[in-house]
Amino acid sequence: MISAQELANIAFFQNLGGAYAEQLAQLAHLKEYPANAVIFRKGQDMPFVSFVLAGEVVLEVPVSVHEIAEVHRVSPGEILGWSPMLGMHAMTATGRATTQVRLAVLDVDQLVRLCERDPRFGTAFHRQVALGLSARLDDTRRRLSQHLPRRPIPAEGSD
Repeated sequence: MISAQELANIAFFQNLGGAYAEQLAQLAHLKEYPANAVIFRKGQDMPFVSFVLAGEVVLEVPVSVHEIAEVHRVSPGEILGWSPMLGMHAMTATGRATTQVRLAVLDVDQLVRLCERDPRFGTAFHRQVALGLSARLDDTRRRLSQHLPRRPIPAEGSD
């Protein structure tokens, strides 16, 4: 079991308000993985969303038959496996523990029902999902830009 206090310490939940920590703690269960364990595979149907309590998870995608690329690292306090919350149950990457990992795991169907019963919570929860995705997209853009052609910034007023 995960305590309401432990969930309240997760950055994702801090903007939801303390009133929800107890409800979420009742929905959450603890899962632990050793270093190098695969948590989920790309394309796998996943009915859960998780939050990293401790450790780090690398997200990998195949780039060829013999190679994978690391696309992101998920740290404590971050959401892991957001796809099911948006109705996409097939995972978009493979998640692998880089260290020993502790996760707070929540059933998506129960979480969606809570969002529907309490639209204020639902709005706040989905806003936090969107902020997490935005941060991940910014990180991806930054990493991708290191491999793209560059040119000088045009002076203001020039065409």
